[in-house]
Amino acid sequence: MVSIPYLDKADLAPLADAAASWAALPTKYEALQREFEQRVINHLKGHWDGDAADAAFVTMGKARTEYENAATEAERIGKLLQDAHGEFAASQKQLHALLDEARDDHYKVSDDGRVEDVDPRWDSPTASASPGFAEERKKKLDSLVSRLTRVLEVATAADEAASSALERDANGDSESFNTSVYTTLDAVEADQAAALMNKKDRLSGAEITKLNLLLSANKNDPEFSRDFAVKTGGENMLSKYNELMSPPAGTTLSKAQLAQLKELKANLGTTIGTATTSDDHRKGGPDPEITKFQNDLLKAGQRDFNANPTESPYGLSGYQLTSSLMSDGKWDKDFLQDYGDALITAEKNGANAGQNPDAYWGYPRTLGTTNIGALDPMTGFMDALGHNPDASTEFLTSEATIDGEKVDHLDYLLKDRHWPEGPGYTGDPANPSGYNNLGHAMESATSGRPFDDDGAPVKHTPERAALMKEVVDTIGGDPSLATDSHRDALRDSLGNMTAEYMADVQASIANEQGTIKPFGADAHLDPGTLEPFISTVGRDPDAYVAITEASQANTAIWMQEVAKGNPSDLNAAMENVTYPGGVVAGILSDSRDQAIFEEHSASDKDFNDAVATGDKWAGRGLGMAVGAATGTAAPIVGTIAGWAVEDIQAMVVEQVQKDTTDEAKQEAATKYAQGWTAVGKSSAESVREAVENSGRQMSDENLKVLAGSVEQAAKSGHTAGATWNLSVNGR
Repeated sequence: MVSIPYLDKADLAPLADAAASWAALPTKYEALQREFEQRVINHLKGHWDGDAADAAFVTMGKARTEYENAATEAERIGKLLQDAHGEFAASQKQLHALLDEARDDHYKVSDDGRVEDVDPRWDSPTASASPGFAEERKKKLDSLVSRLTRVLEVATAADEAASSALERDANGDSESFNTSVYTTLDAVEADQAAALMNKKDRLSGAEITKLNLLLSANKNDPEFSRDFAVKTGGENMLSKYNELMSPPAGTTLSKAQLAQLKELKANLGTTIGTATTSDDHRKGGPDPEITKFQNDLLKAGQRDFNANPTESPYGLSGYQLTSSLMSDGKWDKDFLQDYGDALITAEKNGANAGQNPDAYWGYPRTLGTTNIGALDPMTGFMDALGHNPDASTEFLTSEATIDGEKVDHLDYLLKDRHWPEGPGYTGDPANPSGYNNLGHAMESATSGRPFDDDGAPVKHTPERAALMKEVVDTIGGDPSLATDSHRDALRDSLGNMTAEYMADVQASIANEQGTIKPFGADAHLDPGTLEPFISTVGRDPDAYVAITEASQANTAIWMQEVAKGNPSDLNAAMENVTYPGGVVAGILSDSRDQAIFEEHSASDKDFNDAVATGDKWAGRGLGMAVGAATGTAAPIVGTIAGWAVEDIQAMVVEQVQKDTTDEAKQEAATKYAQGWTAVGKSSAESVREAVENSGRQMSDENLKVLAGSVEQAAKSGHTAGATWNLSVNGR
């Protein structure tokens, strides 16, 4: 691989000069050709005939063609050198920026690529006094290493491709100028990668390394990905991938080799995904060759691939292989729709109408010695939807027609399908339930963001808001859909979805004055199904924290909106925006107690650990509330007072955190009292901050009365929420 010192100090000026010189050659060759025609061929025409003349004119005609070929090759080499210079210059610029960033942030980058944290604060009390300091520094270091590796990979792939292209004799001999040389490095690298995927024999370790480098450097490049996919073909792509992931029995792979194969899986999946979207903006419609590639993948789903037929008569299906690649990358929306329909059709026709996918996808099939992938292809498909919001929204709000019967996608996945359990079916030892993957797809579909994206919130569309309502009504109407067996793996995603729609949640509880506004389209949530939904979801520690933080953040913003306005009755307006948050807190308080004291599905420590590690929804909730209040998705900074982010996060943690000492682990009644008091105090504190930061003038006495009024509204809401939850659960 190209080294940091080499790329850092490389003088690219000679390469730029060479590219310019080659680019100037076509004009010179064309001038020579014209001079040859005028001074030789045209001069002899009409003055020389006979056999010797005929032979000479044939030879001179070939010479004229050689001038044309020379000009063509010079032009293409010039373009290739120019492309190479552009690639190297871009990589060098990125490297310089990363090295500057590292120095500015107190990281030392060695010539061999090692990165060390040399921040002087490690030797001060600051580091030990701040629990998040070490984690923050580690995240920055990992990000720096990842970006440095990426730059070096791109530069290395470009270097090797340029060398290969310049040495290549396209005509297979040296008798003539080449007329079909490469003009871009993308074309060279796509040919190299496709040649490796098309190789009949198993790839060597060095060849796997080469393939990984090419895919990693180009996986997000539409031109490379398209050419690679077309030249490899859908069925052959799956066959070689299966072979790579299924070495013969008795093969012992090192940890490094396994890591390399896992990286290859991710790189190949991202590359294929990019290929399927490479024609999205093509003039004249979809690329026929990409359409064929996608259709070939769909057809290949129905056949088995066996890399070791002498060892076992069974292999993996094309669906299993394709789905395992779908966990990474952005895939074409229409292709995912067709693929999902085909997958459900296969299950409905072959596995007791979807009720026994274990037998359909499982034994005697196996993942092979690498154990990479998942036996249940629906899990990989769900993660593909989880990373492709437009596709997930469309798929989960539509239906398929199978043997003349309409099959609603969401109903099939959430209510009808039995999800095989175990890490072999999910491909993830940490999450042995496919419901976790389904949750990812539902998050993406309702939020408009990939499920694991922490970027800016996206305004809710009518389709996404309607889907959120359907999910709430479905699970609120039948809570067992999120409690039975491994279905509880849905709860963390459902918690994120609830936090995402917190304005809609609070508005459905109480919003007589219309202060609380949705972030985009209104989900029109029904309190009758919303409350059992929150009760069920809130038993999960992560969901509990997400909902609580978002609720507190929304309440704080609506308080500030009231404080900035001029309501005729300030106390009543503040009570109106406080009460819904109290109801949410009351429902969650009882849900937490139920999880700890009755279901024993979680402990105080589980909830407190979730608080300590997950405070993102306070900030995200603020951003969405501000967007709803202002009508834009504007950044938080500069939109509301600076107290909001830090202070609300601190207030939320204080409210949610409970004493975990043995003395404090008392009956649920004590826990209820603690939550009732905490929500009142935090609401009172929030209204004081809202008034202070709004610029409104108010006497201490009036502010005290207002805070007391808000505190009572929050406590009343908490009581109502907890009481309702108790009655619904028959307690």
